[in-house]
Amino acid sequence: MSRVLRPLLVAGNDKLSAGVFHFDIPAVQTCPGRSALCESRCYANRGRFLFPQVQERLEWNYTQSKLANFADRMADELYRKGILLMRWHVAGDIYSPGYARKMLEVIGRSPHCTFWFYTRSWRVPTIFPLIRALAILPNCKVWLSADAETGYPPEVPEGCRVAWMQTDETDGCEEADLVFLDRPLRKVALPMSQICPAETPLGKERGTTCATCRVCWTG
Repeated sequence: MSRVLRPLLVAGNDKLSAGVFHFDIPAVQTCPGRSALCESRCYANRGRFLFPQVQERLEWNYTQSKLANFADRMADELYRKGILLMRWHVAGDIYSPGYARKMLEVIGRSPHCTFWFYTRSWRVPTIFPLIRALAILPNCKVWLSADAETGYPPEVPEGCRVAWMQTDETDGCEEADLVFLDRPLRKVALPMSQICPAETPLGKERGTTCATCRVCWTG
């Protein structure tokens, strides 16, 4: 009997949609560019992410990401399953230059798939050049994550956009390309056009998902 291999990727949640696959690792311990503010508000530190089976999955993924054959396995899975949209890191971030190089290899070997991710690892000098390299790839959309503590990134490389985490009504950023609202703010009518559509009352009513919105993985 042939051995069934556990997949690296899982199908999307309600926000992403089932057509988007994602690969996740433990939050905080894999987030070298995190701010105290983002750590305190991180959705991946609460809710379903605390379920034992989810914790086990994240740790298993993290272990796999450190193996020498990770890029080969990921590229193979993307190809075999015909996956067209993938988000890196619903939980976690680019934790080392070596891991970033594996991401580069996977994306470069998977021209049929469009990838996107948000990262605060732009704050890590040894990782930032690799983020710049990822942003050059035609099938990868890179978002530099920022907040009131990190401030707006001093350099936004070509191919990168900025996603801002807003935690109260006064700490927004007009320069940001997209704003993600801390959960209590999602019920407040804030006068900003760049709020993530899936986090607005109208977006919720329309059933907006990452797959239908397209803002983060096109352009």
